[in-house]
Amino acid sequence: MTSAPVPASTPEPSFTLSLTRQWMVEHGRRPINVVLLIVVPVVFVTLSAGALADFADILGGASDLGEVEAATAGWAAAVLAGVAGFFHVSTSRDADSRLAAAGAGAGRVVASRLVSTAALVALASLGALVALRVRTDLATSPRVIGATIVFAVIYAGIGVTVGALVRSEMNGSLIVVFAWIFDVFFGPAMGGTAGFIRILPLHFPTLVVTDVASAHAGPLGDVGLSLVWAAVAISIAVVALTATTRPRRHVVRRTSPGLRRVGAAWSAANRQLRRMPAMWILILGLPVAFISASIAVTPSDPTPVELVENGHRGLRLLSMADVHGAVMVPITIGFLASLAGLFVILDSAQADRRLSLTRFRPVEILTVRMAVIAGASLMATAVSIAITAVSFRAVSWSLFILANVLVALTYATIGIIVGPIFGRLGGLYLLLVLPFIDIGLAQNAMFDAAPPAWGRYLPGHGAVRVMMDGAFTPTFDETGALLLALGWLVVLGAVATTVFRRVTVS
Repeated sequence: MTSAPVPASTPEPSFTLSLTRQWMVEHGRRPINVVLLIVVPVVFVTLSAGALADFADILGGASDLGEVEAATAGWAAAVLAGVAGFFHVSTSRDADSRLAAAGAGAGRVVASRLVSTAALVALASLGALVALRVRTDLATSPRVIGATIVFAVIYAGIGVTVGALVRSEMNGSLIVVFAWIFDVFFGPAMGGTAGFIRILPLHFPTLVVTDVASAHAGPLGDVGLSLVWAAVAISIAVVALTATTRPRRHVVRRTSPGLRRVGAAWSAANRQLRRMPAMWILILGLPVAFISASIAVTPSDPTPVELVENGHRGLRLLSMADVHGAVMVPITIGFLASLAGLFVILDSAQADRRLSLTRFRPVEILTVRMAVIAGASLMATAVSIAITAVSFRAVSWSLFILANVLVALTYATIGIIVGPIFGRLGGLYLLLVLPFIDIGLAQNAMFDAAPPAWGRYLPGHGAVRVMMDGAFTPTFDETGALLLALGWLVVLGAVATTVFRRVTVS
């Protein structure tokens, strides 16, 4: 957006509303973003409610299907509002600063951003409640409506704050998304009762929406503390956004000249990754926290799992903690690898187009990008396997590792495809849903002993079947699944090459 001087006589409210309309038009330039604001809640609530209710029952949380359904609407609204708020601010931070310096003032620019963010909150909440209404009448309950809006407001504040403070879109979006994951899966609906869990932003709103009294909310009560969280989140967002929107001096950094073709591209890619310390912290830290905590809260009760051994398919009773330890690895890797593919490709898109105008061939550029993405994905894979190995012993570590590498490469390639087609915000929405539905629900033996029929058509099916075979049986009997996983990787690689070539030469 090009900033222009603003007449001093422009009335502040009308100018703020004018800016707000402009921000919303800007957001709607990609219709897919608006569509996904409706589609994501529908998919999340419709497909996940039953499975999450069962999971909550296993962990000792809220097991009533209606209560968990109501919570899933709030969770969907929260992550959508948080991601939308993040990108709404991060993608226009420099333009907003220039607009403020041109005479609009930081106050009016910040106010317009917050008003337009409120519109996104309303859309996210509406989409989640509409999806909930398809399944249950709880969507019309004032308690559920109010709590769902509070969910969205809290994470919109978090998203705006992160968008104002974190320069890298990959780092910032990962922070928002994984804060939400911890908030949901270690919250009270999933049996989270430890004292430190109570400081999570969605702790008290989740208790409100599931109609469970906490007995530790003090004189304000669960509703009061939920509103306090919303007010604190928005207040911090206002302070952070005001501080970063004020006019500031821009520093132009010089970059070193390129050396040789692939060597220069590789050096540039490494510099790009070194400028993303948060990504490496998340790749190293999230598996440690998420996998270890998931294993710790899972009981060792027996659960049936479909396995193939010596050519015979049947059910075996396995420790629930072992099954959870095994499946948490590909779940974590799928999220991290897909987001690495999405953001590395998008962050380097302009540089790659310039390189394609020189002597660099698209296949050379893609090779370097794929190497960088694969490196980040394999790092996440190594850390995840090392963490689960502390308390879980696979029968065949070689098969277990191979299967998880296939998951990493498959979802990294999906991220490469999704980024140029759907953009940052739409791509992130999609990658929040696909790994969760595929690996987190359809292939997850914690929810069902065997994958549902529709789950066999998803990209993670073959690799996860190989992973389960390597984890729990002494003989390898999933040759078909291995070939399926390799076939998915080959097809996705060909699609990624085509998409990348069209983007770089356009």
